[in-house]
Amino acid sequence: MLDESIELLRKRVQQAIGLISKIRDENVSLKEHIAKLEDEIFGLKEDAKNLKEEREQIKGKIDAATSMLDELDIEEDKSEKKA
Repeated sequence: MLDESIELLRKRVQQAIGLISKIRDENVSLKEHIAKLEDEIFGLKEDAKNLKEEREQIKGKIDAATSMLDELDIEEDKSEKKA
């Protein structure tokens, strides 16, 4: 009876050790995956920042072009009124 209990305990301990080893390996793998995702997030944030800056530059150029066109319309209106 005691031998059976000891053998059962030994098997349970071996199972627990196997499970702990498997979980440790999975933990290492997950940490590597997290590091890759964090790098990707950093890259995406940089891309978003660059796109926002480009958007602001384009908006500024559009605003400048619109102002120029508005000035042309005003000058054309004055020319038409004089004629």
